[in-house]
Amino acid sequence: MAAKKKNWLLYGANGYTGELIARKAVERGQKPILAGRSEAKIRPLAEELNLPFRIFSLENPEEVRNQIADCFLVLHCAGPFIETAVPMANACIESGTHYLDITGEIPVYEKLNSLSSKALAKKVMLLPGVGFDIVPTDCLAVMLKEKLPKAHFLELGFSGFTDISRGTLKSALAQLPYGSKVRRNGKIETIPQLSLKKIVEISGSYAEFFAIPWGDVFTAFISTGIPNITVYSSLPASQAKILRLLQPTTVFLKSSLILKGMQKLVELAVSGPDGEKRKQGSVLLWGEAWTEASSKKVSIRMRCAEGYEFTIESALAAVAKVEKGKFQAGFTTPGKVFGSKFVLEIPGTKILS
Repeated sequence: MAAKKKNWLLYGANGYTGELIARKAVERGQKPILAGRSEAKIRPLAEELNLPFRIFSLENPEEVRNQIADCFLVLHCAGPFIETAVPMANACIESGTHYLDITGEIPVYEKLNSLSSKALAKKVMLLPGVGFDIVPTDCLAVMLKEKLPKAHFLELGFSGFTDISRGTLKSALAQLPYGSKVRRNGKIETIPQLSLKKIVEISGSYAEFFAIPWGDVFTAFISTGIPNITVYSSLPASQAKILRLLQPTTVFLKSSLILKGMQKLVELAVSGPDGEKRKQGSVLLWGEAWTEASSKKVSIRMRCAEGYEFTIESALAAVAKVEKGKFQAGFTTPGKVFGSKFVLEIPGTKILS
């Protein structure tokens, strides 16, 4: 049983976000087991931080199970998650180890949700999205549902997320040719990228937001039961124009050869925001919910820390809660298992209105 185990394992500890989480964990006196495929990358970090480490890939299911069998939890930070999440989650289920990750990809959530009954039978929790994807928006959705239990429509949005890591960009490239996603009458639908927009006022200024295929299109339905969901992100006019011009070419990213080539360029050219940008940055979020007849409407505005800074804090907060016995077996969401106020426990989070 996961509850009787003492260790937790951070897989993908050498990645941009994984390393940041590892360093913060050590600052707080935690001793996760660092793990990944490359000893050349994992060993130096583990030795610097004086942490135990393990080297294994996800190709051999039996080896993965053996490597995590003594852990109550795996925090999975190794992308691309569309390739790595299910092998790790299956190993977690078989070994009685809770699974957490930091992805925000709808296809990954769908795959993990399909494992829910297996996880439930083993009393294992599958909790993806314990970072900026999707803790603040998921908790915001649950807050809105609590304020308006009969809500039929939900819109969420955020602005201020700027620099991204190579892992995030590589995942985004893989999703780009498949359009944006919305949920209508309980079903996820595909719409063209940048085809749905709205102007939103936050803190006295107005910004243009575009619908994006954010994870909440899938998970907020599980968290709230609201059947119509759209998630928006702000985009400067210049970037929106460039994306529109590039739109006809994104179909070529369906070719695995071209996609891998582009992702290789990302590996060479992208690093992610530095410490100063993470500390100084912040993200503004908004959410609105209303009834079918539009007779009642509720809204919330919120500010949180810069996306990666938030992810470091929220991922470790989630680990701490599970370590204390807080979990729900099967596939679940941060807002469901930890409650809507979980986001307010993360440093830098504040309700604005």
